[in-house]
Amino acid sequence: MKTLKTRILTIPNLLFTLLLAAVLTPQSRLAAVPGYGAKMKSPLVFLCVIVIIELAYLLRSGKNEEKLKVSSDITAFVFLLLLAWEVTTRKLDIAPRIFLPPPENVFNVFVEDWDFILQGWARSMYLLLTGFTLAIIAGVILGLIVGWIPRLRRAVFPISKAVSAVPSMIYVPYIVMLLPTFTSASIFVIFLGIFFPTFMNMINRVGTIDHKIVDTARVLNAPLHSMLFRVILPYTLPRIINNLTVMLSVSVMTLTAAEMMGADRGMGYYVRKFSSEINYTKTIAGILFIALVVSLLNWFVDLLKKKLIKWNY
Repeated sequence: MKTLKTRILTIPNLLFTLLLAAVLTPQSRLAAVPGYGAKMKSPLVFLCVIVIIELAYLLRSGKNEEKLKVSSDITAFVFLLLLAWEVTTRKLDIAPRIFLPPPENVFNVFVEDWDFILQGWARSMYLLLTGFTLAIIAGVILGLIVGWIPRLRRAVFPISKAVSAVPSMIYVPYIVMLLPTFTSASIFVIFLGIFFPTFMNMINRVGTIDHKIVDTARVLNAPLHSMLFRVILPYTLPRIINNLTVMLSVSVMTLTAAEMMGADRGMGYYVRKFSSEINYTKTIAGILFIALVVSLLNWFVDLLKKKLIKWNY
């Protein structure tokens, strides 16, 4: 009984109740004045989003108390933001709805433009995964080779460090104009943003590997390819996997910046298109969708890390 009570009487559940009450009660009188801001949409989609978040919170699994606290804090923070958004736009009308539309209108966009959004997502994921995969493979293999040869490592690492100091987004306007298609330009920009951090991390990891590991492999007469890909590579993989979360965020940021400059579809294009049309309802919806995509990608990386890298240290 005590456990059930502690699971129900929580801050996230309290905020969920307040948010439901705010959505289901009538809007302010000022909002009903003809010509005031944007027309209110149905709250059904927004209510579904709220209920899904609450169900995910209630059904969270695991006995790790620390993880449960983190889940509770995140849910409470999300509900608090949504409640503040709902109250300031629909109840108090502090900001004009043209610039800060109510959450009901924003979340309704995902129903109205679902095909356009999904087409842009598919295009963006193709560019992102292509550039990201090529950069990881090239960075790991070349970093492994360069890090293994001391003379090559001393020559290449300072140059790579200097080049990587320049953010890849700076190259976006030039690369978009230089390469023949936007597809190749986007993939190349993402490749640059991921390759150098991966390459340098590999060189550092290989160069600082415990000599006892290498000496043991040599005593067993391990050939060079086994030394590199069965001894050194597994040693470096945990650090590479741990950095994937940051690199994915950088990749999405770089891709959306490129799409906002020269694309005719994609997640970044969606935001640019409707911001230029002063449709901030769809602009905010596009931004929220990009944030959701990044969160899901990071969740997938964490899952991959737990499943594949069991020797993480």
